[in-house]
Amino acid sequence: MNHLDARRRSGVLAAVAAAALLAALTGARDAAAYEFYDDGTSHGCVECHNGFKGGPTNTLHDEHLNKFNIMQCNFCHPHGGASTPVRTVTSGVGGGYGCAGCHGQNYGETSITSGKPKATGYGLRDVHAAAGVMICSSCHYPGSPVTGIPNPPPARLPEYSRPPYYRLHNGSSNLHDPCSSSQENFIGDPDGKGLDNDGNGFRDSPDDPGCPPTAMTTSTTTTTTTTTTTIPVACAPAPTAPCTASGQSKLSVNEKSAGKEKLKAQIQKLVPALAATDFGDPVIGTTNYALCIYDGSNALKGELSIVKGGENCGTDPCWEGVKTTGYKYKDKDLTADGVQKIQLSGGDAGKGKVSVSAKNTSSANNMPVGIAAALNGATHATVQLLDSSGHCYGATLSQVKTADGTVFSATGP
Repeated sequence: MNHLDARRRSGVLAAVAAAALLAALTGARDAAAYEFYDDGTSHGCVECHNGFKGGPTNTLHDEHLNKFNIMQCNFCHPHGGASTPVRTVTSGVGGGYGCAGCHGQNYGETSITSGKPKATGYGLRDVHAAAGVMICSSCHYPGSPVTGIPNPPPARLPEYSRPPYYRLHNGSSNLHDPCSSSQENFIGDPDGKGLDNDGNGFRDSPDDPGCPPTAMTTSTTTTTTTTTTTIPVACAPAPTAPCTASGQSKLSVNEKSAGKEKLKAQIQKLVPALAATDFGDPVIGTTNYALCIYDGSNALKGELSIVKGGENCGTDPCWEGVKTTGYKYKDKDLTADGVQKIQLSGGDAGKGKVSVSAKNTSSANNMPVGIAAALNGATHATVQLLDSSGHCYGATLSQVKTADGTVFSATGP
């Protein structure tokens, strides 16, 4: 296991794939055994990854609390701190993804035991396999009846695809960039690297080809083929300025029913005259977007990332041009943070508009949740759409209709 530990010095819990090692160590044959980091009798992933033993005074546990700001113990513990069993793929009271919320990615799968949405550590399993831990494949193989892995399994999501708990707005953690070693690294980690989320043997930017560079780059080969890589857009901790102002905007977030959350943002009557080029060009793939939501104190409370420039949604392109004025986006599978539709429209002064619609369903649970809760009691908010070309469109919503923690509805300015 020394080689494995060397590869995984990133220090966070090897949640899903490492749990399969439990079967070899303990002789366990029940598929339920793979659900635990610690089953309450020190059996589970803890047998090889014991950095959490000793509670809050342990360095690794302390780093999760203080550096990563993971303060909700029930993400992994069933009934608060120190309670067992410590779960890898489900959470305690309140629900969630367990350890896999940071150590897995959202492939749109559901647990075969609970029927609830789950994150899956496909990349983590690949890391174990590359380190020679092949016991994982005894249960984690395509079509496995005890783990529910589809056959064929899905293509690995790239490194920059954020795990469910990599969100600034819902109190999950302060992690938001899976390509950042400075965010994922911890005290005592000598190599300074974070997680290998996609399991390709490389970790973080700039080493991992699954991490876009820090700026858009274009390269031309000797065959004159041009390729362009566009980075995801990250919302700033506070609203971006300057930002093209809206004459009329709306924001509604409905989180009354788990798994059926909805969000719609409309930024309308944009003040200057706008052309399609003012939105970049998502059709050819040079532009991606982020929707950013801030509370009355200008703290970031919601973030949706749409990294689909130049890609297909199903069998059709995600983006298409609309005459000469803008673009529209459609993704029925809701793969990019639950976003279903986007409209970017230019025109004369006061005619331009931006709208973004997102939702969760029983089969696609990708939209970040906790936004309405984070805006509970807010007296106003700010919504902005950023793109990787450097444009910003937004508005302050000063007329709040509902902010009860399950629904937020406001208009502005």
